[in-house]
Amino acid sequence: MVKYIHYFIDEDSNIPKFSQECLDSWKTNLPDFEVKTWSIKDLDTIDEEIAKKVRDTNIYGLQKIFLEIYAIYKYGGLYIDKNLKLVKSINDLLEESSTFLGVDERHNINASIWYSSKPNSYLATKIYKKFIKDFEKGKHNGFYLDLPIILKEVLPDFNQQNKSTQYLKNDITIYGNDYFYPFSFDGHTKNTTSNSRVFNYIHYDYITPKGHLKNLTISLLGNKLATKIFALFRLVKRVLMFLLKPVIKYRKYKKRNNEEHQELVASALKKIQENKDNYYVAFHNPEWTGVSNATIELFENSIPCGELISKKEINQVKQTLIDNNIKEVIFSGFCIGWAELSKKLHKEGVIVKTYFHGSHSQYLDEYGWEMNNQIYNLEKKKIVSEMAFCKESLIEFYKDKKCNTTFLRNLVNIDYDIKKKEKKADEFRVGVYAVQTTNWRKNVFSSLGAIALLSKEMKKKVVVDIVPKSEFANDFMHILGIETDGVETAIPRAELLQRMSECDINLYVTYSECAPMLPLESFYVGVPCITGNNHHYFKETELEKYLVVNNEDNPIDIKDKINTCMKDTKKVLSLYDEFSKNNLEEGKRLVREFIDSEDDANE
Repeated sequence: MVKYIHYFIDEDSNIPKFSQECLDSWKTNLPDFEVKTWSIKDLDTIDEEIAKKVRDTNIYGLQKIFLEIYAIYKYGGLYIDKNLKLVKSINDLLEESSTFLGVDERHNINASIWYSSKPNSYLATKIYKKFIKDFEKGKHNGFYLDLPIILKEVLPDFNQQNKSTQYLKNDITIYGNDYFYPFSFDGHTKNTTSNSRVFNYIHYDYITPKGHLKNLTISLLGNKLATKIFALFRLVKRVLMFLLKPVIKYRKYKKRNNEEHQELVASALKKIQENKDNYYVAFHNPEWTGVSNATIELFENSIPCGELISKKEINQVKQTLIDNNIKEVIFSGFCIGWAELSKKLHKEGVIVKTYFHGSHSQYLDEYGWEMNNQIYNLEKKKIVSEMAFCKESLIEFYKDKKCNTTFLRNLVNIDYDIKKKEKKADEFRVGVYAVQTTNWRKNVFSSLGAIALLSKEMKKKVVVDIVPKSEFANDFMHILGIETDGVETAIPRAELLQRMSECDINLYVTYSECAPMLPLESFYVGVPCITGNNHHYFKETELEKYLVVNNEDNPIDIKDKINTCMKDTKKVLSLYDEFSKNNLEEGKRLVREFIDSEDDANE
């Protein structure tokens, strides 16, 4: 019978030099074993249904774990991960038991080295069946299908507190960590003994050159002296950083002053010239999609302008505004360089106003906090004459701080060619958009949980269209048994509106908003949108009971609100038409008053 060393490689099949050295150590010491390499592509060659399902998840870590289990289950032999160097013969271990693994520094059973003398061994069979069972339940992440967790579950007689070698039932041996994993994960600690057969350089690919140097220093000088040397180096680094600050600042400027940035500044200057003799212009940063969309629809004379990173750029923009007889500049959003531009415009007699789209909860973001702080200080110095907000509750707050504030309403008054598609009769489609799963404010998992509850009540198949889609969302929806559609990255507005129009309902139940555009855009394409209770829309109107969730982190409340809305969709759309008309008229009036142009004054 052929005896195999199973080894997993990345799809490019190029084994790094150090990893190849480690693999060669096994070949040399075990000449009667044949090396069998595995990659993700091998999932296509395995004639079992579970392999196809694992392949379709597109979860790399899960696919690798399955192949490791399958290799030992199907062929037996020895599985080894990369960067494990054999330094002493294991022939005695191969003869001692029919199955063995080892524990790592945390005393978890680690399957980076796993031996089974024959195919379909007791342990491999138990693990293979356990993997399939958990996978079919929708458990597709490391919380459930990580090998140390599975091993712990299928080996109840393993004692994690026992640091010595353990001989378990069914001829299974679990060796102490000095056998296969004498090095700690970061490479600092070494527990080598006469038992050590393998040096585990698992940290090799994850430690930077700086980390390798640190490990070498600790090894040569000891931890106490090395710690003092590191402290001295940190002090020297701080001194050098202070002395080289001008050079570092210049290098950052050169990096940001790329061709794309220069084109954006040139475009802003050209756009200002196109607005010659107009009373006002409204600046917005085109990199901020939501802010830009809101600005373009509120203000006719909008200027896309990003950060201004040099005095030259600030002076260019200032002078172009003056030369083209612009009397008022509105900064919609606020970014680097705009504060200095505001000061220069104020000295020239230009009226400066701001429109801030954020809320206080967003000050957790350092950039958002700094920009709002700049606006506040400029208003206190009378450089900014008026601060507008789209979050109604902030108006009274800043009035209490003696600031001149104005409330503005975001509007959707656009003309896109939306191609209405006939909805599938047996499908209920829910849209979840502009919800980054890593941003807690977007509250995406509460909405997904609500959809899962909804699917149990519906006769139709429920499909979630999520943009941007992420691995976290995919895993969660698979666990809940919900079919998922979507796109991994942000998409153009026209494409997003098209996707919205193809849904039966859209969700935007976030924790913190000001005047979100997405609900308005959803209704623009004729689809209701459920929202959180954190904006002024629908307040004290009949729409509030159909669309606004009071308890955003409760999936049951979200699900109930969906049902309430869907039972009376025609009425909801009719009520929204009336709301939209009033909102549009009131929004335009507020903008006119905010601009306060000479023409308005004469009227």
